Amino acid sequence: MAIYSYLLVWGGVLLGMQIGYFEPNTPHWWLFGGTLGLNLLVFFLIRRGYSVRWRDPSLTVPQMIIGILLITLLLHYSREMRGAMLSIYFMVMTFGVFALPRRRMMMMALFVLASFITLEIVEYLDAPQSRIVSLSVGHLSILTMGLAWFVYVGGHIHNLQQRNRDQRTSLQAQQRHLEQINHQLQDAMTRLEEVAIRDSLTGLFNRRHFMERIEEEMARAERQGNPLHLALIDLDHFKKINDTWGHQAGDQVLVRFAETARSALRRSDLIARYGGEEFVILLTAGDTADIRQVLERLRSMLSSLHFGGKQGFSVTLSAGLASWRPGDTVDSLFRRADVALYRAKETGRNRLVEAEA
Repeated sequence: MAIYSYLLVWGGVLLGMQIGYFEPNTPHWWLFGGTLGLNLLVFFLIRRGYSVRWRDPSLTVPQMIIGILLITLLLHYSREMRGAMLSIYFMVMTFGVFALPRRRMMMMALFVLASFITLEIVEYLDAPQSRIVSLSVGHLSILTMGLAWFVYVGGHIHNLQQRNRDQRTSLQAQQRHLEQINHQLQDAMTRLEEVAIRDSLTGLFNRRHFMERIEEEMARAERQGNPLHLALIDLDHFKKINDTWGHQAGDQVLVRFAETARSALRRSDLIARYGGEEFVILLTAGDTADIRQVLERLRSMLSSLHFGGKQGFSVTLSAGLASWRPGDTVDSLFRRADVALYRAKETGRNRLVEAEA
């Protein structure tokens, strides 16, 4: 905008020289060439980021000073155009309206007045007989009123901008606060969902969630014919552990079993605490031989654990396995797995028994 404005004024000066409104010896090349050079320097400082460290990163005041000095020098070479040329001062002041607070606008207005008064004094001392004092006073009065208007309007616009910035900052802070609250609510909802579907002691899924999932998986098996196996697991002699070693030891057994099951089972397997020392596993991938291998691995890993210190105890499990077949319901599948579990207990415990076809 500054370079465009200077080129526009330069064209006006050249036209004024042609029609006799400017002195023919006006050094326009030096004046505008130097001004444009200084503006290119300002552009370079802003473009490269050097001005960011300063109080006025847009270098508004230096740009205005350059423009004011140029206009003052042009006024010296103007003839009848001086009154009209005073309006170009206001073009420069426009640059400050959107960037400077009222105090700085007032300082720039005083700088304009000082420059113009200095020019008038120098010209009067140089040729007092050619100066019309009343005309100079009139120019000064018009210039003063125009500058006063720019100071007032500039301060008003700056206050509006500052209020807008404050409101934008406040809205951004409120938005960040709302986003933070939203994240907290999402975390809380996630924790509530986890609490709703997981057992608080073992961290495994609870019975209610398991029953919802098995309904879905059985419907999928009915549609697609996918293999589906259900295993019921009971920790052997768990009541005796509680009675002998205390409920704290019993809780430790349940937690360790859950950890062992997570490492022994596959990612596709779904295990839940069915109640007390009973657990249930839904296995949705692999044939019966694969499932038996997975459950035997779990049984072996659990029996190798040691609880209760040096004079402690070990824990085993009994498991009943039932394979889904067309026409099965949740109740019928559970019933066959429960019968298999009963047979595992009756035949010595610490073993896996598959339900009869």
